[in-house]
Amino acid sequence: MAIEQIKLIKKAEESAEQIRRESNLKAKEITANAQRQATQLLENTNRQAEEDYREAMAAAQDEAEQSYNSILERAKREIQNHVASAENNINDAVTIIIGKVVN
Repeated sequence: MAIEQIKLIKKAEESAEQIRRESNLKAKEITANAQRQATQLLENTNRQAEEDYREAMAAAQDEAEQSYNSILERAKREIQNHVASAENNINDAVTIIIGKVVN
């Protein structure tokens, strides 16, 4: 009877050891999969961040270019107004000078 019980105990210990080994292997597999997934997620996040950065920079550049063009057009209109005003002032000045010379 004692030998039978010892054999059962030994078998139970071997079974427990096998379960421990399988559990350790499964834990290592789960850890490795989690690390691979984390690495992939990080790579995907970095790629998305780079893409978002490029899109944001392109949008900012477009906005800056539109702003530049708007400022440039406004400056051209102001210059044209100043030139027109100066031409009117020249005509008025010539008229005044001629009026003084003639009188």
